[in-house]
Amino acid sequence: MKQFTLLLLLFAFSVVNAQSLPFDFEADIVTADFVDFDGGTATVLPNPQMNGINTSATVAQIIRDGGAVFAGSKIQLAANLDFTTLNTLSMKVFTTAPVGTTVKFKLEGVGATERDVQTTVSNEWETLVWDFTGTPANFDFLVFMFDFGNVGDGSATSTFLFDDVEQIFGGAQLDLPVTFEDPNVNYTVIPFEGNQSFLATDPTDPDNTVVEVLKDNMAGSSAGTTIGTAAGFATNIPLTLIDSKMTVRVWSPDAGIPVRLKVEDSNDPTHTCETETNTTIAGQWETLEFDFANEAPGTETLSVGLGNGWVYNKASIFFNFGTTGAAAGEKTYYFDDVEFDGDISGTSDYSLEGLSVFPNPSNAQWTINTENDNITSVEIFDVQGKLLFVLRPDSNTVTIDATKLAKGVYVARIATNSGAGVVQLLKN
Repeated sequence: MKQFTLLLLLFAFSVVNAQSLPFDFEADIVTADFVDFDGGTATVLPNPQMNGINTSATVAQIIRDGGAVFAGSKIQLAANLDFTTLNTLSMKVFTTAPVGTTVKFKLEGVGATERDVQTTVSNEWETLVWDFTGTPANFDFLVFMFDFGNVGDGSATSTFLFDDVEQIFGGAQLDLPVTFEDPNVNYTVIPFEGNQSFLATDPTDPDNTVVEVLKDNMAGSSAGTTIGTAAGFATNIPLTLIDSKMTVRVWSPDAGIPVRLKVEDSNDPTHTCETETNTTIAGQWETLEFDFANEAPGTETLSVGLGNGWVYNKASIFFNFGTTGAAAGEKTYYFDDVEFDGDISGTSDYSLEGLSVFPNPSNAQWTINTENDNITSVEIFDVQGKLLFVLRPDSNTVTIDATKLAKGVYVARIATNSGAGVVQLLKN
Protein backbone atom coordinates (compact mmCIF):
# COMPACT_ATOMS: atom_id res chain seq x y z
CA MET A 1 0.00 0.00 0.00
CA LYS A 2 2.84 2.38 0.89
CA GLN A 3 4.48 1.63 -2.46
CA PHE A 4 1.24 2.37 -4.34
CA THR A 5 0.86 5.69 -2.46
CA LEU A 6 4.44 6.64 -3.38
CA LEU A 7 3.75 5.94 -7.05
CA LEU A 8 0.65 8.16 -6.92
CA LEU A 9 2.68 10.96 -5.37
CA LEU A 10 5.37 10.66 -8.04
CA PHE A 11 2.74 10.71 -10.79
CA ALA A 12 1.09 13.80 -9.29
CA PHE A 13 4.48 15.51 -9.06
CA SER A 14 5.21 14.87 -12.74
CA VAL A 15 1.82 16.25 -13.79
CA VAL A 16 2.18 19.41 -11.69
CA ASN A 17 5.64 20.13 -13.11
CA ALA A 18 4.74 19.58 -16.76
CA GLN A 19 4.13 23.02 -18.26
CA SER A 20 2.14 24.57 -21.09
CA LEU A 21 2.99 27.49 -23.34
CA PRO A 22 3.13 30.45 -23.07
CA PHE A 23 5.82 30.89 -20.38
CA ASP A 24 6.16 34.31 -18.74
CA PHE A 25 7.90 33.05 -15.55
CA GLU A 26 5.64 35.20 -13.35
CA ALA A 27 3.89 32.39 -11.45
CA ASP A 28 3.77 28.87 -12.87
CA ILE A 29 7.40 28.03 -13.59
CA VAL A 30 10.12 27.92 -10.93
CA THR A 31 13.80 27.05 -11.04
CA ALA A 32 13.10 23.42 -10.08
CA ASP A 33 11.10 22.92 -13.31
CA PHE A 34 14.27 23.21 -15.40
CA VAL A 35 16.49 20.20 -16.15
CA ASP A 36 20.07 21.43 -16.59
CA PHE A 37 22.67 19.60 -18.66
CA ASP A 38 26.35 19.69 -19.64
CA GLY A 39 27.35 23.00 -18.06
CA GLY A 40 24.13 25.01 -18.27
CA THR A 41 22.38 26.30 -15.15
CA ALA A 42 18.86 27.77 -15.33
CA THR A 43 17.26 30.04 -12.72
CA VAL A 44 13.99 31.94 -12.42
CA LEU A 45 14.80 35.34 -10.89
CA PRO A 46 13.74 39.01 -10.68
CA ASN A 47 14.36 40.76 -13.99
CA PRO A 48 17.82 42.42 -13.75
CA GLN A 49 17.27 44.23 -17.08
CA MET A 50 13.82 45.76 -16.72
CA ASN A 51 13.94 47.99 -19.79
CA GLY A 52 13.20 48.23 -23.49
CA ILE A 53 10.61 45.74 -24.71
CA ASN A 54 10.63 43.72 -21.48
CA THR A 55 9.69 45.39 -18.20
CA SER A 56 8.17 42.27 -16.64
CA ALA A 57 9.08 41.48 -13.03
CA THR A 58 10.43 37.94 -13.47
CA VAL A 59 12.51 36.23 -16.16
CA ALA A 60 14.59 33.08 -16.64
CA GLN A 61 18.35 32.98 -16.85
CA ILE A 62 20.84 30.42 -18.14
CA ILE A 63 24.53 30.68 -17.29
CA ARG A 64 26.89 28.48 -19.30
CA ASP A 65 30.08 27.58 -17.48
CA GLY A 66 32.31 24.84 -18.87
CA GLY A 67 30.89 21.53 -19.96
CA ALA A 68 29.88 21.00 -23.59
CA VAL A 69 29.31 23.30 -26.57
CA PHE A 70 25.62 22.37 -26.35
CA ALA A 71 25.22 23.18 -22.64
CA GLY A 72 21.74 24.36 -21.68
CA SER A 73 18.54 23.47 -19.87
CA LYS A 74 15.11 22.10 -20.74
CA ILE A 75 11.50 22.00 -19.58
CA GLN A 76 8.94 19.25 -20.00
CA LEU A 77 5.57 20.18 -21.45
CA ALA A 78 2.16 18.84 -20.44
CA ALA A 79 1.41 17.81 -24.05
CA ASN A 80 3.12 17.55 -27.42
CA LEU A 81 3.51 20.78 -29.35
CA ASP A 82 1.26 21.11 -32.39
CA PHE A 83 2.55 23.42 -35.13
CA THR A 84 -0.36 22.95 -37.52
CA THR A 85 -1.66 26.50 -36.99
CA LEU A 86 0.75 28.21 -34.61
CA ASN A 87 3.86 27.40 -36.59
CA THR A 88 6.60 29.37 -34.83
CA LEU A 89 8.11 29.79 -31.38
CA SER A 90 8.83 33.31 -30.13
CA MET A 91 11.03 34.32 -27.20
CA LYS A 92 12.50 37.54 -25.77
CA VAL A 93 16.26 37.33 -25.21
CA PHE A 94 18.81 39.59 -23.49
CA THR A 95 22.56 39.03 -23.77
CA THR A 96 25.81 40.98 -23.81
CA ALA A 97 27.29 38.36 -26.14
CA PRO A 98 28.26 39.62 -29.62
CA VAL A 99 25.70 40.13 -32.36
CA GLY A 100 25.33 36.91 -34.34
CA THR A 101 25.41 34.58 -31.33
CA THR A 102 23.50 31.38 -32.14
CA VAL A 103 20.45 30.54 -30.04
CA LYS A 104 19.20 27.01 -30.65
CA PHE A 105 15.70 25.79 -29.86
CA LYS A 106 15.60 22.00 -29.77
CA LEU A 107 12.46 19.91 -29.37
CA GLU A 108 12.68 16.44 -27.89
CA GLY A 109 10.22 13.60 -27.44
CA VAL A 110 9.71 10.92 -30.07
CA GLY A 111 12.91 11.83 -31.88
CA ALA A 112 14.18 15.42 -31.96
CA THR A 113 14.31 18.47 -34.18
CA GLU A 114 16.01 21.83 -33.83
CA ARG A 115 16.21 25.34 -35.29
CA ASP A 116 18.86 28.06 -34.99
CA VAL A 117 18.57 31.83 -35.08
CA GLN A 118 21.20 34.48 -34.47
CA THR A 119 20.99 37.50 -32.20
CA THR A 120 20.86 40.87 -33.95
CA VAL A 121 21.59 43.18 -30.99
CA SER A 122 23.72 43.12 -27.84
CA ASN A 123 22.99 44.49 -24.36
CA GLU A 124 19.27 44.94 -25.03
CA TRP A 125 16.15 42.83 -25.23
CA GLU A 126 14.99 41.51 -28.60
CA THR A 127 12.32 39.08 -29.78
CA LEU A 128 13.65 36.07 -31.69
CA VAL A 129 11.48 33.69 -33.71
CA TRP A 130 12.10 30.05 -34.66
CA ASP A 131 10.04 28.58 -37.48
CA PHE A 132 8.78 25.00 -37.06
CA THR A 133 6.35 24.87 -40.00
CA GLY A 134 5.60 21.27 -40.93
CA THR A 135 7.01 19.80 -37.70
CA PRO A 136 5.06 16.74 -36.49
CA ALA A 137 3.40 16.74 -33.06
CA ASN A 138 6.00 14.41 -31.54
CA PHE A 139 7.73 16.63 -29.01
CA ASP A 140 7.05 17.48 -25.36
CA PHE A 141 10.39 18.94 -24.22
CA LEU A 142 11.63 22.48 -24.94
CA VAL A 143 15.43 22.64 -24.91
CA PHE A 144 17.19 26.02 -24.56
CA MET A 145 20.76 26.23 -25.90
CA PHE A 146 22.40 29.66 -26.00
CA ASP A 147 25.71 30.39 -27.79
CA PHE A 148 25.50 26.93 -29.31
CA GLY A 149 28.85 25.68 -30.58
CA ASN A 150 31.00 27.39 -27.95
CA VAL A 151 31.95 26.43 -24.39
CA GLY A 152 30.73 28.93 -21.80
CA ASP A 153 33.03 30.49 -19.22
CA GLY A 154 30.51 31.76 -16.66
CA SER A 155 31.11 35.39 -17.61
CA ALA A 156 28.58 38.06 -18.59
CA THR A 157 28.79 37.02 -22.26
CA SER A 158 27.90 33.46 -21.20
CA THR A 159 24.84 34.69 -19.29
CA PHE A 160 21.47 34.81 -21.08
CA LEU A 161 18.11 36.15 -19.94
CA PHE A 162 14.90 35.02 -21.62
CA ASP A 163 11.17 35.56 -21.21
CA ASP A 164 7.74 35.27 -22.86
CA VAL A 165 8.14 31.95 -24.66
CA GLU A 166 5.08 31.37 -26.82
CA GLN A 167 3.68 29.80 -29.96
CA ILE A 168 2.50 32.26 -32.60
CA PHE A 169 1.25 32.26 -36.15
CA GLY A 170 4.26 33.17 -38.27
CA GLY A 171 2.46 33.44 -41.60
CA ALA A 172 1.16 30.96 -44.15
CA GLN A 173 3.58 28.47 -45.68
CA LEU A 174 5.06 30.02 -48.80
CA ASP A 175 4.40 28.69 -52.27
CA LEU A 176 5.45 29.49 -55.83
CA PRO A 177 5.70 32.13 -57.10
CA VAL A 178 7.71 33.63 -54.21
CA THR A 179 7.67 37.43 -54.25
CA PHE A 180 8.61 38.28 -50.62
CA GLU A 181 5.82 40.89 -50.64
CA ASP A 182 2.74 39.23 -49.11
CA PRO A 183 2.42 40.21 -45.40
CA ASN A 184 0.43 37.04 -44.71
CA VAL A 185 3.14 34.65 -45.94
CA ASN A 186 6.02 33.28 -43.88
CA TYR A 187 9.15 34.24 -45.82
CA THR A 188 11.66 32.59 -43.51
CA VAL A 189 14.87 31.62 -45.34
CA ILE A 190 17.54 29.24 -44.03
CA PRO A 191 21.21 30.03 -44.76
CA PHE A 192 23.79 27.27 -44.44
CA GLU A 193 27.53 26.58 -44.65
CA GLY A 194 28.46 30.09 -43.59
CA ASN A 195 26.00 32.21 -45.57
CA GLN A 196 24.05 35.01 -43.90
CA SER A 197 20.64 35.47 -45.56
CA PHE A 198 17.70 37.66 -44.55
CA LEU A 199 14.83 39.75 -45.92
CA ALA A 200 16.00 43.20 -46.96
CA THR A 201 15.02 46.25 -48.97
CA ASP A 202 15.97 46.12 -52.64
CA PRO A 203 19.05 48.39 -52.98
CA THR A 204 17.67 49.67 -56.30
CA ASP A 205 14.00 50.04 -55.28
CA PRO A 206 12.98 51.09 -51.74
CA ASP A 207 9.45 49.75 -52.32
CA ASN A 208 10.61 46.19 -53.09
CA THR A 209 11.51 43.43 -50.61
CA VAL A 210 14.18 40.88 -51.55
CA VAL A 211 16.54 38.43 -49.87
CA GLU A 212 20.06 39.65 -49.19
CA VAL A 213 22.80 37.01 -49.12
CA LEU A 214 26.18 37.76 -47.58
CA LYS A 215 28.84 35.21 -48.53
CA ASP A 216 31.70 36.26 -46.27
CA ASN A 217 35.22 34.99 -45.77
CA MET A 218 34.02 32.07 -43.64
CA ALA A 219 31.49 30.72 -46.18
CA GLY A 220 32.09 27.33 -47.76
CA SER A 221 32.16 26.48 -51.45
CA SER A 222 28.58 25.20 -51.32
CA ALA A 223 27.18 27.89 -49.01
CA GLY A 224 23.56 28.48 -49.93
CA THR A 225 20.12 29.59 -48.86
CA THR A 226 16.98 27.48 -48.58
CA ILE A 227 14.01 29.45 -49.93
CA GLY A 228 11.49 28.95 -47.15
CA THR A 229 11.41 26.82 -44.04
CA ALA A 230 12.49 23.20 -43.65
CA ALA A 231 8.96 22.23 -44.76
CA GLY A 232 9.53 23.76 -48.20
CA PHE A 233 6.67 24.94 -50.41
CA ALA A 234 3.00 24.35 -49.65
CA THR A 235 2.60 22.38 -52.90
CA ASN A 236 4.97 20.34 -55.03
CA ILE A 237 6.92 22.02 -57.83
CA PRO A 238 5.20 20.60 -60.95
CA LEU A 239 8.40 19.63 -62.76
CA THR A 240 8.21 17.29 -65.73
CA LEU A 241 10.67 16.53 -68.50
CA ILE A 242 8.71 18.97 -70.67
CA ASP A 243 7.99 21.63 -68.06
CA SER A 244 11.39 21.61 -66.42
CA LYS A 245 12.30 25.24 -65.77
CA MET A 246 12.31 27.75 -62.93
CA THR A 247 13.39 31.37 -62.95
CA VAL A 248 14.91 33.57 -60.25
CA ARG A 249 15.65 37.27 -60.44
CA VAL A 250 19.16 37.91 -59.07
CA TRP A 251 21.59 40.75 -58.43
CA SER A 252 25.30 39.98 -58.36
CA PRO A 253 28.36 42.23 -58.05
CA ASP A 254 30.09 40.06 -60.65
CA ALA A 255 29.23 38.75 -64.10
CA GLY A 256 30.08 35.20 -65.08
CA ILE A 257 29.70 33.54 -61.67
CA PRO A 258 27.86 30.19 -61.42
CA VAL A 259 24.50 30.25 -59.65
CA ARG A 260 23.07 26.85 -58.74
CA LEU A 261 19.46 25.99 -57.93
CA LYS A 262 18.63 22.74 -56.15
CA VAL A 263 15.19 21.22 -55.66
CA GLU A 264 14.48 18.39 -53.27
CA ASP A 265 11.86 16.52 -51.28
CA SER A 266 11.51 18.13 -47.84
CA ASN A 267 10.82 14.66 -46.42
CA ASP A 268 13.80 12.97 -48.09
CA PRO A 269 16.94 15.07 -48.72
CA THR A 270 18.42 12.32 -50.90
CA HIS A 271 15.79 13.05 -53.57
CA THR A 272 17.32 16.05 -55.33
CA CYS A 273 17.88 17.62 -58.72
CA GLU A 274 20.38 20.45 -59.33
CA THR A 275 21.08 22.73 -62.25
CA GLU A 276 23.29 25.74 -62.80
CA THR A 277 23.67 28.86 -64.93
CA ASN A 278 25.91 31.94 -64.91
CA THR A 279 25.21 35.59 -64.28
CA THR A 280 25.72 37.77 -67.36
CA ILE A 281 25.82 41.28 -65.89
CA ALA A 282 27.33 42.91 -62.81
CA GLY A 283 25.62 45.30 -60.43
CA GLN A 284 22.19 44.98 -62.07
CA TRP A 285 19.13 42.78 -61.74
CA GLU A 286 18.64 39.98 -64.27
CA THR A 287 16.34 36.96 -64.51
CA LEU A 288 18.17 33.66 -64.63
CA GLU A 289 16.53 30.56 -66.07
CA PHE A 290 17.25 27.16 -64.51
CA ASP A 291 16.45 24.07 -66.58
CA PHE A 292 16.37 20.93 -64.45
CA ALA A 293 16.36 18.74 -67.56
CA ASN A 294 19.98 19.89 -67.92
CA GLU A 295 21.36 18.75 -64.56
CA ALA A 296 24.61 19.93 -63.02
CA PRO A 297 27.55 17.52 -63.51
CA GLY A 298 27.69 14.76 -60.94
CA THR A 299 24.09 15.25 -59.77
CA GLU A 300 21.01 13.08 -60.29
CA THR A 301 18.98 13.57 -63.46
CA LEU A 302 15.41 14.82 -63.40
CA SER A 303 14.41 11.81 -65.51
CA VAL A 304 15.65 9.37 -62.87
CA GLY A 305 13.86 11.27 -60.11
CA LEU A 306 10.55 11.47 -61.94
CA GLY A 307 10.89 7.88 -63.10
CA ASN A 308 11.21 6.80 -59.45
CA GLY A 309 8.20 8.84 -58.39
CA TRP A 310 10.16 11.54 -56.55
CA VAL A 311 8.48 14.83 -55.74
CA TYR A 312 10.18 18.20 -55.30
CA ASN A 313 8.77 20.77 -52.88
CA LYS A 314 11.80 22.65 -51.60
CA ALA A 315 14.46 24.82 -53.27
CA SER A 316 17.86 26.26 -52.36
CA ILE A 317 20.00 28.77 -54.22
CA PHE A 318 23.82 28.96 -54.23
CA PHE A 319 25.78 32.00 -55.41
CA ASN A 320 29.28 31.51 -56.87
CA PHE A 321 28.86 27.78 -56.32
CA GLY A 322 32.15 25.91 -55.97
CA THR A 323 34.14 28.88 -54.64
CA THR A 324 34.70 29.60 -50.96
CA GLY A 325 34.15 33.01 -49.45
CA ALA A 326 37.84 33.16 -48.57
CA ALA A 327 38.83 32.66 -52.22
CA ALA A 328 36.29 35.11 -53.68
CA GLY A 329 36.37 37.71 -50.91
CA GLU A 330 33.28 38.89 -49.08
CA LYS A 331 30.39 39.40 -51.54
CA THR A 332 26.75 40.46 -51.21
CA TYR A 333 24.06 39.05 -53.53
CA TYR A 334 20.29 39.52 -53.76
CA PHE A 335 17.47 37.40 -55.15
CA ASP A 336 13.73 37.82 -55.71
CA ASP A 337 10.75 36.48 -57.69
CA VAL A 338 11.25 32.70 -57.61
CA GLU A 339 8.89 31.19 -60.16
CA PHE A 340 8.06 27.93 -61.89
CA ASP A 341 8.27 28.53 -65.63
CA GLY A 342 8.45 25.13 -67.25
CA ASP A 343 6.59 25.72 -70.51
CA ILE A 344 8.74 25.12 -73.57
CA SER A 345 7.83 27.39 -76.46
CA GLY A 346 7.19 25.60 -79.73
CA THR A 347 7.73 21.88 -80.04
CA SER A 348 11.34 21.56 -78.85
CA ASP A 349 14.01 23.11 -76.68
CA TYR A 350 17.49 22.82 -78.10
CA SER A 351 20.26 23.42 -75.57
CA LEU A 352 22.82 21.77 -77.88
CA GLU A 353 24.13 23.94 -80.70
CA GLY A 354 23.23 22.68 -84.15
CA LEU A 355 20.65 20.14 -82.98
CA SER A 356 17.65 19.53 -85.25
CA VAL A 357 14.61 17.20 -85.25
CA PHE A 358 12.43 16.39 -88.27
CA PRO A 359 9.65 15.80 -88.95
CA ASN A 360 8.04 16.89 -85.71
CA PRO A 361 5.14 16.04 -85.31
CA SER A 362 5.48 12.61 -86.94
CA ASN A 363 3.47 9.39 -87.13
CA ALA A 364 6.32 7.17 -88.36
CA GLN A 365 9.77 8.28 -87.25
CA TRP A 366 11.83 11.21 -86.03
CA THR A 367 15.35 11.95 -87.23
CA ILE A 368 17.67 13.80 -84.87
CA ASN A 369 20.81 15.37 -86.26
CA THR A 370 23.75 17.31 -84.84
CA GLU A 371 26.05 19.35 -87.04
CA ASN A 372 29.41 18.95 -85.33
CA ASP A 373 29.22 16.25 -82.65
CA ASN A 374 28.28 12.59 -82.38
CA ILE A 375 25.18 11.59 -80.43
CA THR A 376 26.23 9.10 -77.74
CA SER A 377 22.78 8.29 -76.34
CA VAL A 378 19.09 9.09 -76.76
CA GLU A 379 16.67 8.34 -73.90
CA ILE A 380 12.96 8.40 -74.70
CA PHE A 381 10.51 9.19 -71.87
CA ASP A 382 6.78 9.67 -71.57
CA VAL A 383 5.59 12.94 -70.00
CA GLN A 384 5.44 11.35 -66.53
CA GLY A 385 9.17 10.68 -66.74
CA LYS A 386 8.99 6.92 -67.35
CA LEU A 387 11.94 5.72 -69.41
CA LEU A 388 10.67 3.83 -72.47
CA PHE A 389 13.87 2.90 -74.30
CA VAL A 390 17.48 3.98 -74.96
CA LEU A 391 19.43 4.28 -78.21
CA ARG A 392 23.24 4.51 -78.41
CA PRO A 393 24.09 5.45 -82.00
CA ASP A 394 27.56 7.08 -81.66
CA SER A 395 26.75 9.02 -84.81
CA ASN A 396 25.67 12.56 -85.64
CA THR A 397 22.30 11.20 -86.86
CA VAL A 398 19.79 8.89 -85.22
CA THR A 399 16.36 7.70 -86.33
CA ILE A 400 13.66 6.97 -83.75
CA ASP A 401 10.83 4.58 -84.62
CA ALA A 402 7.49 6.15 -83.63
CA THR A 403 5.18 3.47 -85.04
CA LYS A 404 4.83 1.53 -81.77
CA LEU A 405 4.14 4.59 -79.67
CA ALA A 406 0.66 5.88 -78.92
CA LYS A 407 -0.35 9.36 -80.04
CA GLY A 408 0.86 12.02 -77.64
CA VAL A 409 3.89 13.87 -76.32
CA TYR A 410 7.29 12.29 -75.60
CA VAL A 411 10.63 13.62 -74.46
CA ALA A 412 14.05 12.75 -75.86
CA ARG A 413 17.10 13.40 -73.71
CA ILE A 414 20.05 13.59 -76.08
CA ALA A 415 23.66 13.30 -74.92
CA THR A 416 26.71 14.15 -77.03
CA ASN A 417 30.40 14.39 -76.26
CA SER A 418 29.96 18.10 -75.51
CA GLY A 419 26.76 18.17 -73.48
CA ALA A 420 23.11 17.20 -73.20
CA GLY A 421 19.77 18.57 -74.38
CA VAL A 422 16.06 17.82 -74.18
CA VAL A 423 13.68 17.73 -77.14
CA GLN A 424 9.90 17.40 -77.08
CA LEU A 425 8.61 14.88 -79.65
CA LEU A 426 5.01 14.84 -80.91
CA LYS A 427 3.40 11.64 -82.24
CA ASN A 428 0.28 12.21 -84.37
